[in-house]
Amino acid sequence: MRLIILLIATLFISTSCDDGANKRLFEFTYSVKIESTNGKKLEMWIPVPTSNTVQNISRLKINTDGLKYKLNTETDHGNKYIYIKEDSGTNSNKTVTVTFNVNRKEHSNEMYSNVNPQKYLMPYFTVPTGGVFNSVIKENELSKDDIRGIYDYVLTGMHYGKPKNVGDTYYSDPWLSAEGKYGKKKVSRDKVVRLYQSAKVSDGDYTWGKGNSTYACDIGVGNCTDYHSYFMSLGRTMEVPVRFHMGFPIPSGEEGIVKGYHCWADYYVEGEGWYPVDISEADKAPEKTDYFFGTVDKDRVEMMVGRDFILEGYKPIVANLFIYPLMEIDDKSSNKFKKKFLYKNL
Repeated sequence: MRLIILLIATLFISTSCDDGANKRLFEFTYSVKIESTNGKKLEMWIPVPTSNTVQNISRLKINTDGLKYKLNTETDHGNKYIYIKEDSGTNSNKTVTVTFNVNRKEHSNEMYSNVNPQKYLMPYFTVPTGGVFNSVIKENELSKDDIRGIYDYVLTGMHYGKPKNVGDTYYSDPWLSAEGKYGKKKVSRDKVVRLYQSAKVSDGDYTWGKGNSTYACDIGVGNCTDYHSYFMSLGRTMEVPVRFHMGFPIPSGEEGIVKGYHCWADYYVEGEGWYPVDISEADKAPEKTDYFFGTVDKDRVEMMVGRDFILEGYKPIVANLFIYPLMEIDDKSSNKFKKKFLYKNL
């Protein structure tokens, strides 16, 4: 009897440790320092995370430094966001902070409640379906019955790189090479840089980091937005529901700064739920290729799901990506703010 009790106790402790090992509890702070608008109308939009089956959000605190705001729900995907509007603007700098606790778990396939897979078959403005993607599917014999094949195709066809200038970190090995020819159009790394610089001047989206799946197909160099937009266009063209997620990766330390966003995707299988994929991370860590097909780690927080967001008061009407603050002064886009993201384990 004593041995049985001991075995049960050992099993309970082991199970509890395993559960803890697959979860992470941390505090996240999203901070934005806004420059004075000198009395001109100020509007700002900031994403706010929500709880779901893989993360629990609690102790949400919003401090807008006296600025008027509303906590809105974006109706298409159910995301939440802060909408700040001051018709008289500000005459001093303001700091907005959003702080919350996250209990996030490592997960594979999940059955999310109140998610209609049929909503995730349509194209977005920068994530079209059909056309060139039909050709890619046919030429490479991709199939909706082999999602791993689509994952592998994007993984091998894309190259992680974010070159802004000739000679910067992402221009050279191990990211890009002088001999490399990238994407369907077989372009050089110099062409990748020129496209980025041209888009910067014209405020265009035919470059890396815009989640433009046509660019990803043509040029084959980009970041997480591009990998998963490409995967989404291919999947949806074959009538596989695919969703797009944006959030923040959480470093392994006890506390510190989060340098930037991250995104991933998931696809739906009838009767089984949504399977996550993180193709860009698999590209950066090839030893995790199998892991990131169907599993994502606990070291992240999801802020928004979907694309083409319709936000109250937002003048361009549709926001392609929404993870960093969006800001307008007198109805014109502005970047007169500084953002900072912090985490601390709990």
